[in-house]
Amino acid sequence: MVVTEQDRVHLDLVASWLRLEDEPERADVTLLFGGSLPDTWDAAAAAVRDGLAGTLVLVGGVGHTTDALRDVLRQRGRDVDPAATEADLMAGYLADEHGLVDLLLERESTNCGDNVTLARDLLARRGLEPEVVALVQDPTMQRRMDAVTRHHWPAVRPLNRPGPDSRGWPLERWVALVVGEVPRLRDDAQGYGPRGSGYHAHVDVPADVEAAHAALLAAHPDWGRPAVLR
Repeated sequence: MVVTEQDRVHLDLVASWLRLEDEPERADVTLLFGGSLPDTWDAAAAAVRDGLAGTLVLVGGVGHTTDALRDVLRQRGRDVDPAATEADLMAGYLADEHGLVDLLLERESTNCGDNVTLARDLLARRGLEPEVVALVQDPTMQRRMDAVTRHHWPAVRPLNRPGPDSRGWPLERWVALVVGEVPRLRDDAQGYGPRGSGYHAHVDVPADVEAAHAALLAAHPDWGRPAVLR
């Protein structure tokens, strides 16, 4: 994959917008989502250490990112169970690297909507009714995670805590993540908002983000992700 300097300008603009982040405060519950890299898991551990996390829940079954995560961990020299869910992968890492074992695991979710609803239901079964829920996700997915939470769990206030960076992915995957998010976030017939599939709440895509996205696809029509990958 060849990425020009102008491509990087456009990619950085879109990626900066996707990385929705709120001011630090204490959450009642922190959801750490699969599909993110170990640097993001470290950020969740830091929130626990700083007393900002509340109950930590690891969320992730087996989906289209799982094999990539297993590869990332193997490249770091870790033994990986080929049957492990993303929640299991995160749990093993957090136990080994940060000594964190007092947490909950949700192992069934395979997409953004399930990530939130199944975590919500798990907490309800445990008798937990949080008011502020921190969302810790790959920066490219953070804005959509916020919109999904607002749609499926309106009783809580989402607190966005994206991971520090997502460029640890192979370049092709990072580009696909960045470019593929814009059409998903649009509230139109093809998007995931109320006017489309109804997977998440309304999101306004700024004009400069739309322009950067259009320039990327004009130069590289094959960039992005198929919409079937939620």
